[in-house]
Amino acid sequence: MGSMLNAQDSLKTENIRSKIITFTPKGTPENTNGINLGVMDTYQSTKINGINLQGNPLSFIYLLIPKPIEIPSDESATVSINGLHISTGGLTDARQLNGVGISMYHIAQITNGITINGFNNNSGQLNGVHVSFLNNSADTGNGLLISLSNSTVRFKGAQLGIYNKSDILKGLQIGGINVAKQSRGLQIGVINKTERIKGIQIGFWNKNGKRSLPLINF
Repeated sequence: MGSMLNAQDSLKTENIRSKIITFTPKGTPENTNGINLGVMDTYQSTKINGINLQGNPLSFIYLLIPKPIEIPSDESATVSINGLHISTGGLTDARQLNGVGISMYHIAQITNGITINGFNNNSGQLNGVHVSFLNNSADTGNGLLISLSNSTVRFKGAQLGIYNKSDILKGLQIGGINVAKQSRGLQIGVINKTERIKGIQIGFWNKNGKRSLPLINF
């Protein structure tokens, strides 16, 4: 039964019409090859190739949500955007963004390119340069993350923030507190902590699986 339903859904997706100018929300799914104009953060399983301009006057309610919105599953993920995305709100259930995104918040399965976010960026895969006021978080990532807090599972590149955390880090952490389970590279901060390191720690207090030292450790 599951296979039959998936086949039906795929058939419907292939038959979605494409237009140069589209509007969201809308009753019938459409793909965009040009410009999409919308209000709120509502999409209906569409692909947008070009420019997406979205307005949401209620975006500050996002801060009242008691817990972070999780990365969408394959079943709940909707829009894919290739190009420029500008929103006074943001994406909360995106499949992927490839390009440039400027919004208050960004939640997607895959994000490639550059994003500037007023609140946070939470992506399954996060590649490129990403700046968020509160938090950048990802399962895997490559590139540069700048925020008050950066949190990743696997990351290659640089994290710059007050608090930086990665389970497996290959690259650079610069901040007040830097934490990594496995680190290959450089940690620079007030407090640096890692369980296993191939590299150098520079800070007021540095701790790793071998020793704890002030100023510099390896």
